[in-house]
Amino acid sequence: RQDPRSGGGIMSNSKEPPPPLAADAAMSALQAQLAIQNICVASSQLLDLIRTLRLSALLMDQSTIALEEQEECLDAQEITNKALQEAASLELQLLQLRNQQLDQHHHQQQRQ
Repeated sequence: RQDPRSGGGIMSNSKEPPPPLAADAAMSALQAQLAIQNICVASSQLLDLIRTLRLSALLMDQSTIALEEQEECLDAQEITNKALQEAASLELQLLQLRNQQLDQHHHQQQRQ
């Protein structure tokens, strides 16, 4: 009897990996994408802080500082919102993959 976590399974197509291996690869890819999105959000927030500090250090007049901060803040918010939306989408895909794996495992156990 083979452990279903070992990446075996029956190949239905010679060009596709076995189902457990394909699911593991897809899940790893989603986790990597989530990590990238989290890094993007953190980097965006850090860059916004650095820009604000740099602008303050330059001692520009208040109206110019306010305009630049507002523009940069809007840009950073847009980037952050896009990254958060992508992260939410990827988390949903990851959850679906996990549920699919659990269903496959459950069906395999019922057959045995």
